[in-house]
Amino acid sequence: MRKHLFIFTLTLMVILGLAKVLPAQPNAALSPEDCVKIALGGHPEVQLAAQRVREAQQKVRQARSLKGPQVDFDTSWTEYEWLPPSKQKIIGAGTTDVYSEVALRQLLYSGGRTGALLDQARLDLLAAHEELRRTRQSVVFQVTKAFFLLRQAEELLRAQQEAVNQVEAHLEIARKRLAVGAAKEVDVLKAEVQLADVQQARIAAENRVAMARMTLNIAMGRPANTPLEIVDSAPTARPLEAARASLGEALPSHPEWIQSELSLRRAQAGLTVAKSLARPDLGLQAAYNLEGGSIPPDVDNWNLGLRVSIPLWDSGNAAGAKGAARARIEQTRSAQELLRQRLELAVQEAQVAMRDAEERMRVTALSADEARRTLTVEQERYRVGAGSSIEVIDAQVALTRAEANAIRATYDYRIALAQLEYALGRDPALAGEQKLPSKAAGGQQ
Repeated sequence: MRKHLFIFTLTLMVILGLAKVLPAQPNAALSPEDCVKIALGGHPEVQLAAQRVREAQQKVRQARSLKGPQVDFDTSWTEYEWLPPSKQKIIGAGTTDVYSEVALRQLLYSGGRTGALLDQARLDLLAAHEELRRTRQSVVFQVTKAFFLLRQAEELLRAQQEAVNQVEAHLEIARKRLAVGAAKEVDVLKAEVQLADVQQARIAAENRVAMARMTLNIAMGRPANTPLEIVDSAPTARPLEAARASLGEALPSHPEWIQSELSLRRAQAGLTVAKSLARPDLGLQAAYNLEGGSIPPDVDNWNLGLRVSIPLWDSGNAAGAKGAARARIEQTRSAQELLRQRLELAVQEAQVAMRDAEERMRVTALSADEARRTLTVEQERYRVGAGSSIEVIDAQVALTRAEANAIRATYDYRIALAQLEYALGRDPALAGEQKLPSKAAGGQQ
């Protein structure tokens, strides 16, 4: 026993010692796909939408119960001070009355109300699934956008750091030329001022990176200060048809459009519910009861029958309900048209943003190459005494601006592509799509 305890203690000490000696493993860098996977797995918005689906499933179960049999058990105990003769025949000479009953009720016809209510519940469930799908699409887009904004901020920081390095090298050359009398002191002063400017810009870029990192964490559904490192995967090649895609092609599978179709069918089912208020109800009812008192014998009884309820006058309740239901149908149709216009505008905005960014990518790439060559020439001219310090500084400023514009254009394009996918209701990171069934299950009853 002591030997086993000694071995266990020694092993534990070795493990703890290694944990202190070995360096902590850094967090693995996350690709865009990794970030999306984390977000879809635990984002509060996704969880909330999934909970709404579960709620809608239970409401379907609740609506289905209206078409099934209902069984109740009822019991009561009553103590009387005085009994009428009819009650005395049942409970004898005592004054205690015990009554128990088991009753069965089955609705046979309700003018289509129960079937329409069940259809509405099922349509609500389908709509909840579409809301979940759209929520997942929204999370994918927000994470993708935040990821590219962070990459953009990191690339801008890299460009600013390169500018600092270039100005520091120029300042060193200016100081050496001043030391041998080949340059003026103003060259050194200008270089020092420029160095202070680019250092401030680098600090601002560092802060933007920190903010972009927090934004990505929030988009992933994580605490803002969670340690995060990212790695950009190779851009996925997209066919040129993506920029020319029309909403009409994507509309039948767009989750928001499907929701609007479901809302219209729900409103139509609501009209059926309203019409049922003016129709009769027919039901089957059966019961077995037992009644007795403190002195036997007890009396049992059973009954079986049909119940019919025919509305004769409701002071306009059914007519008002039908009018309101028809108004809701027209409201839904109008809302559907507004939705179509909004989705069309979103698609066109994304397409314009893609074309704009694509053109800027072409132009800024050329500008950056020219600015890079210009800086190299001006640095060499200044080094041999043929150029001025201000020309080198101007060339450096132009290069930093051109590189920043090229970086922004590149990531603006990738964000615009993700925006177009979202506007079209596509599922680039999801498997499968929820299709709109041709008809909600459930019959009239």
